[in-house]
Amino acid sequence: MPVYKCSVKGVEPLRLPDLYRVKLSCDNDVSMEVELHEKIMKIRESEEIEVYIDKNKDKCLQYDFCGRAHVVSITKFEDYYRVILSIAGPLVVIKLKEQPRSPLKVMNELYVGIKKLAKD
Repeated sequence: MPVYKCSVKGVEPLRLPDLYRVKLSCDNDVSMEVELHEKIMKIRESEEIEVYIDKNKDKCLQYDFCGRAHVVSITKFEDYYRVILSIAGPLVVIKLKEQPRSPLKVMNELYVGIKKLAKD
C-alpha cells in the first residue's frame, strides 16, 4: 500500500473553473502533481499532506478526500517512471525513481486518499 508524505511546493489554477493543480515533493524521491476541485478540497502552498494509493476503499474513506481512480499509463523515461492515474477526469501524475510495484499496474482500479497533516 503506497502512502506518501509530501510537501506542497506549488499550486496553480487550471483553465476549467475551480480546478487546480498541486505540485508535491514526497519522501523517497517521489514527486506528484494532483488535480483537485476547490469545492472538494483546498490545499495551500507549503502544507504537508499524506497521499494514499491502494485498492482498499475503507481505508481510503478515512482520508479528507477519497476518489476512485484508474491507472492510465506507466512510462519509463531516462531516470524515472511516470504513473498517470485518472480520477474521473482529474489526474494524478507520480514520478518514481524505482519501478512501480503493485497495485500500480495499467487499468487497475485504485483509491486515492489525501489528507492534510497537522503541523508540529
